[in-house]
Parts: sequence; structure tokens; C-alpha cells
Amino acid sequence: MKFFIPDEDNSEKAEMLYQATKKFAQEGMGWPISDRRIRSIKFRDERRRDVVETVGEREPIEGEIVIAILESTTYLVCTPNRGVLRGTPIMVGKCEVYASEDFEPCLDDAMHSGAHLGA
Repeated sequence: MKFFIPDEDNSEKAEMLYQATKKFAQEGMGWPISDRRIRSIKFRDERRRDVVETVGEREPIEGEIVIAILESTTYLVCTPNRGVLRGTPIMVGKCEVYASEDFEPCLDDAMHSGAHLGA
């Protein structure tokens, strides 16, 4: 699937929002954020339940739409009130994630990778 930001049809505005979210997360967490563009992650929560976080879908814990999933020291799931407009992103430990999927690589950006299985 091609990269997108939910509810934003203008690709330039979507890119601006993504970069602003990335910058906000990096400044707030104090960690570098990778250039990887993640579409979804699958992990087991503390109760050993399988959880899927996917950009454009409702986040099952907070109930908000997932705007972006970033990779840093941990995975950072960003929703409007958790990492986009305010607040701290939802953190998911890399050791908890057992599968992930990236957006399709951008033709003009060799930095982005394809699908990843495992973390």
C-alpha cells in the first residue's frame, strides 16, 4: 500500500503532517526517529493478547485513529491525542512486536524499505 495520512488527500500536506509528527515525537521523547514508514505492527500486550495497530484504523487501546507508526528505541503509535497534536505516543517495545508491514517504497526515496516480517 502507498504511504498516506488518514483524512488527508493532498500528498504535500500529508508529508508535512508526517514530518511534523516525527519532529514532535523526536523532541518529546529525545530519541532519534528512523526514516522507516510503517503501515502496521502486530504484538502481544501485557495480557498476552494479540494487538494489531494499523495506520488509518482505530487504535484498539485508546480508540483513536492511528495517524502514524514511527520506529525509534521503541515503536511509537501516534494518534491525534497521543503524539500528533499533543501527548506522548503509545509506546510498544520492539521485543513485543512479532510482525510489521511497511508502506510501499517511494520511487524517489531509496531510504524506505518494503514489508518486514518480525522486528
